[in-house]
Amino acid sequence: MIVQIISITVLIQALAAAPFDQRIINGTDTTIENFPFAFSLRTSSGSHSCGGSIISKLWMLCAAHCVNEYTSPILQSVQVGRTDISKPVDSSVYEIDQVIIHPNYDPYNSYVNDIALIKLRRPLEYSESIQPVQLPMPCFEVPESNLEVTLIGWGVTDAGIVATTLQKVNYYAVPNEECDLIHSNIIHPSQICAAYPGGGKGQCSGDSGGPLVHNGVQVGIVSWSIKPCTVAPYPGVLTKVSHYIEFIYQHTDLDPTTNKNAKCS
Repeated sequence: MIVQIISITVLIQALAAAPFDQRIINGTDTTIENFPFAFSLRTSSGSHSCGGSIISKLWMLCAAHCVNEYTSPILQSVQVGRTDISKPVDSSVYEIDQVIIHPNYDPYNSYVNDIALIKLRRPLEYSESIQPVQLPMPCFEVPESNLEVTLIGWGVTDAGIVATTLQKVNYYAVPNEECDLIHSNIIHPSQICAAYPGGGKGQCSGDSGGPLVHNGVQVGIVSWSIKPCTVAPYPGVLTKVSHYIEFIYQHTDLDPTTNKNAKCS
């Protein structure tokens, strides 16, 4: 629901960081073949709750606030390889075996370390519509000379209708120093911000956990945003994937050979 704004002062004081039920606003239709690493995290009723990305045949990447280590394997599932997630339950839906939430995740400190790993009960079969995402090198930063990024998810159209077709929005990474000056919450080095000039496009209710991509590499995981969604000048805030490469390699079956000794300070 759109909140009526009385004044900018009230807006700044009253609007809280709200990561739950995030969806893309004013995105455009795309296909899963363009982004075969995207998945939909489903509730026990079969509805979409969060996004995420495939990193191997058994492991998925998501936001910590989207899952629970104890209840997710019972109450949630993962749907892959589908542009339209309204289709009936079939072989595209995978049961969850295990969830690993970052041990230092803190929802009371700007949702820092908002990252989780999901292990499936059975391995994926790669195809044109199911592929792992490319992860960044440790501590990688989006260069300020090339700030274009793309957000992927299932969300609200420009008509305000909840879409079941995969959406994308092209917008821009915002330097952390600038983002920190705009938001009342602290923006940590392990977070990345993104926005569309003038607002009106970007992450909102239902899109949490979804991937932010730069030149084919996943650089962010949707974490939180100010409400109402995409209001200028507030950028969306995401978990910076490059700061968690060691965490990902430590708990999954990915080959850490090239980055084994790399850590972020």
